[in-house]
Amino acid sequence: MAERVFLHVGGPKCGTTYLQTVLWSSKARLAEAGVLVPGEKMFHHNLAATWARTPRPRPRAARAWERMHAQVADHPGTAVFSNEWFTMADADGATRVLDAFGDSEVHLVFTARDLVGLVPAAWQEVLKLGLGGSLGAFVDGLADPDQRWCWWTLDPAEVLDRWALPPERIHVVTIPTVRRGPTDLWDNVAGVVGIPDGVADLEAARPNESVDVVSARLLQEVGPRLRAAIDHEGATWHEPYRWLRRYLAHELLVPRGGAPIRLDEARWQQVRERTVSSVDRLRSAGYDVVGDLADLTALEPDPRAVSPDDVTEAELLEAAYDVTAALLGQLRRTADDGASVPGTL
Repeated sequence: MAERVFLHVGGPKCGTTYLQTVLWSSKARLAEAGVLVPGEKMFHHNLAATWARTPRPRPRAARAWERMHAQVADHPGTAVFSNEWFTMADADGATRVLDAFGDSEVHLVFTARDLVGLVPAAWQEVLKLGLGGSLGAFVDGLADPDQRWCWWTLDPAEVLDRWALPPERIHVVTIPTVRRGPTDLWDNVAGVVGIPDGVADLEAARPNESVDVVSARLLQEVGPRLRAAIDHEGATWHEPYRWLRRYLAHELLVPRGGAPIRLDEARWQQVRERTVSSVDRLRSAGYDVVGDLADLTALEPDPRAVSPDDVTEAELLEAAYDVTAALLGQLRRTADDGASVPGTL
């Protein structure tokens, strides 16, 4: 069994895609340095998270976990898993994961950011899949632990409390509101894991970028109709990811830029109070903190941010014009022989 196993368990919208693309693009180079990234592709760690949070996982997840577990068992050095949906595991699931690694020295890594900025970023992830709903309703629904996006998965104090590890083996890597350097998040996580400088291919990093407030409002309005348009007989679960999230949101809307999303005053205060409570719990737990817990508490709302309620009809119409023109242009290009198909990345 691997001497040490690091589980990067989240949080969602806290640099996970950035870190995962570095890990997987550097898989061969990391192996040469004695660091195993189990599995054959990134989605296998998603299946590992499914295995962790499901008492009776489906055969696909169970088989994937068995293969990755066997790889870890045969590896003498360090192994690293990374998936933000490990945050959905309850205490029994967390124990099942820890027990699976026997005598290995297991560590948890949680990359954390201010919840005031995280919550709007989480909301627009829901919109990217065409599910609609207002930001206010999204915040109100965070109290429901049966939802994927809830305090159970977003609040680091809630998540880490379910993992029975010594506090010195739980590492909270904070993400400041203003980044201090382009690779600081990777450098901090790599330092925890023990990955030497220069091993990883940082040029391959790909963040999961958020849409701006106008684009978010546009998705809120038209997303459910667009999702219905691709929900044909025989459609698979990944159709909304391909067409709405990857193509419409990331290829067409993200490049538009614009103002970030702001909570209204009442909900800003509500989420900030949650943040302060979470930071107090993290500090009391005595976890290893890389960075500063003060990074997780915004003193004032981002002055650049705009509430979705303040987006005008004219701004929505302008965004719709941009998307319509981009869609028609893409349709013309795909009519040419050899052109790429929209939504394939």
